[in-house]
Amino acid sequence: MFFIDVQGTLIDDINKKPIAGSIEFINYLNENNIPYVVITNNTKKLSKEFLQFLKDLGFNIKEKNYIDPFVILKDVAKKRKVAAFGQDSFPKVLTQMEYELEYDNPETLIVSIKKEYTNEDYSKMIECALKTDDLIGMHETSIYSKDGSRYPGVGAIMSMIKFAVNKDYKVVGKPSFNFYNEARKLLNCDNFDKITIISDDMMGDLLGAKKLGMKAVLVLSGKIKDANEVLPTLKQEEKPDNICKDMSEVLALLKGRNL
Repeated sequence: MFFIDVQGTLIDDINKKPIAGSIEFINYLNENNIPYVVITNNTKKLSKEFLQFLKDLGFNIKEKNYIDPFVILKDVAKKRKVAAFGQDSFPKVLTQMEYELEYDNPETLIVSIKKEYTNEDYSKMIECALKTDDLIGMHETSIYSKDGSRYPGVGAIMSMIKFAVNKDYKVVGKPSFNFYNEARKLLNCDNFDKITIISDDMMGDLLGAKKLGMKAVLVLSGKIKDANEVLPTLKQEEKPDNICKDMSEVLALLKGRNL
């Protein structure tokens, strides 16, 4: 059984095209009836629209094999007046989900990812965080990779806000237990230790998964280009079970029954 990340794992961070072996990997799982869920921290489009985007790229992924933070957001962000920070499309999606944008007196602060965040943006987040105790990160990625460069992920930003206002925050997407648990339910699986997760994000995806007992495969096709960037910072029990160049190598391991 597999959890499979999208950005940097199935599709390239720069040109948004399928990475070598990624379509073939999904096809192999489908053809051999191997259970899997595509787990993405998508916050750009409504869930059904992002799934259709993946299908248009050639990925044969059904709705039952897909989950993103929007699928469970309503269970975490229950108040309707929100101060939302992220790419321009993010607040628009929230309004489509019947949330009301409110920055003067927000009931909830919700932070997603954006390449162009400025100190002024961080200042606005802090001001909103001082006005509510309901702080939410759409996910908890450590690093955000865009156009070949790396930026602070939502996890890094939420840690900054937490330190600034001395308030804790909730996480909707990866690597929160709630998100992984909902994905586990889609597999009809009773234990996390039966699942192997594949991702390019060691700190933001795999570390949390390892703590739950999952096996982890780190691919070097996205955020992490060299395993030595992260391995020296990890304890032995935190290290990935396999490290692969891209999904073509993961597929070779699977076909060789080494995964």
